[in-house]
Parts: sequence; structure tokens; C-alpha cells
Amino acid sequence: MTTIDLFANAKDFEIIPEGQVIFAQGGIADHMYVVIEGEVEIFIDGKLLDTTSAGGIVGEMALIYSTPRSATAIAKTECKLVPVDQKRFNFLVQQTPNFAINVMKIMVERIRKLDALVLSH
Repeated sequence: MTTIDLFANAKDFEIIPEGQVIFAQGGIADHMYVVIEGEVEIFIDGKLLDTTSAGGIVGEMALIYSTPRSATAIAKTECKLVPVDQKRFNFLVQQTPNFAINVMKIMVERIRKLDALVLSH
């Protein structure tokens, strides 16, 4: 089961217009978001790190390590997002181990992209 399958019927989604900041670097980190539709760009210090589309997640570090946001996420297109708080995240990890594996894979991919970004400057 993919991440998007877990949230396909979620009723608590948010529609985010193109260009809107979803969360800002340095902000309070209390939710991650599952992208159901659209594309989200992730920036660190104004530099594009990643673009996430349907089935992806953004803001996952918020639920792993409780510190201010390390990046800014902006809706590249109109997006349908499902917010996931700590309680829901813990439930998903316990009930669906593949969800936890998917989150870890996404984090590893982003760390590698960040390494490449740092090394290119």
C-alpha cells in the first residue's frame, strides 16, 4: 500500500492555491502533509531542493525531530494536502510499517539532494 492509498479517502484535506506558502523555514513544525494532488516545491535558504507531487510528503522532519522548520514549502500548482499531526503519524507508523519505511526513504532522498546542493557551492 502506498502513502497516497492511505489518504485517498481522507476528508480533512486542505486545498492550497498555487504560489501559497504551506510552511516557512524557521516556523513552528507540528504537521507534515501528504500531497494528494498537485506539486509542492521545497526550498532551503531560497534554493530549490526538491519538488514533490501526488503520493509524496512534505514537512516530515516536523514529526521526527521537534525543531523549527528547516525548509520552506510552496505550492507550485494548486494542491490538495492532508495534514498529519503527531498522533496520526504515530498511529500510521504503528499500524502500517510500510508507511514508516516510505517516510525514511523520502528523508534519505532529500538528505542526498541537500548534500549535492551543498557540495555544488
